[in-house]
Amino acid sequence: MNRGEAWREILNGTHDYMAPYYNLREFFLGVMLASLAGATGAAAWIYSAGWYVTFMTGNTERMVLEPIRGSTEAGLAALSAVVVFVIGALTATLARIYLWSHARHGAMVVTTIAIILAFLSDLWLGTQEDGLTFIPILFLVFGLGALNTSISRRGQVVMPLSYVTGTLVKIGQGIALHLAGKQRWMWFPQLATYLGFVCGAAVGGTAFYHQGVENALFLLSLGAMGMTAVTWRVDHHSFLRKDEH
Repeated sequence: MNRGEAWREILNGTHDYMAPYYNLREFFLGVMLASLAGATGAAAWIYSAGWYVTFMTGNTERMVLEPIRGSTEAGLAALSAVVVFVIGALTATLARIYLWSHARHGAMVVTTIAIILAFLSDLWLGTQEDGLTFIPILFLVFGLGALNTSISRRGQVVMPLSYVTGTLVKIGQGIALHLAGKQRWMWFPQLATYLGFVCGAAVGGTAFYHQGVENALFLLSLGAMGMTAVTWRVDHHSFLRKDEH
């Protein structure tokens, strides 16, 4: 076996400690997509007075609690974010079934289109000085809903890319199982995905903080297009053995 064949075996071979990822190739893909989720969340938060497009738990609580304290408009805004997030996941899943049944980059295509529409809608609305309006934010929410369907098994998401709370629970549980000698290193893929999200938020947030809204969304659009190309390149037929509808 030559060096090239050895590397392909390492990337494409299944490894138990990579769960829920199928292999190292999918693991690298998941970490990269998590970084894009972090960068997208950072862009929305910095330029929208603290709106989280990655935190649907908080938005769910806001849609219930804001009307109680008399802020019906804020409650409806939170409700719309939750609904659009679900529609994003629904759209990407249908696209995966009917348009990209033999590939994994379909969700990234949907996400990229949503981010580009956020950029274009911001230009159209002329809100560069006031920050993101709610329409561009909804496009980002839609894109993140789609992005979270990327790592799936038979139509079911096995690694949510922006659901940090669940990832942290699995990290703690995995470390406990490791210390107890029951499952070794099962927490590592979860930790790597979490760190990918953190790095994306840090790098994206730092870059976007020094740019205007227009430039920030333009950079995010370029990043999403680049990530789509990477996803298409990293995609592999071995995923189909596990990822089927």
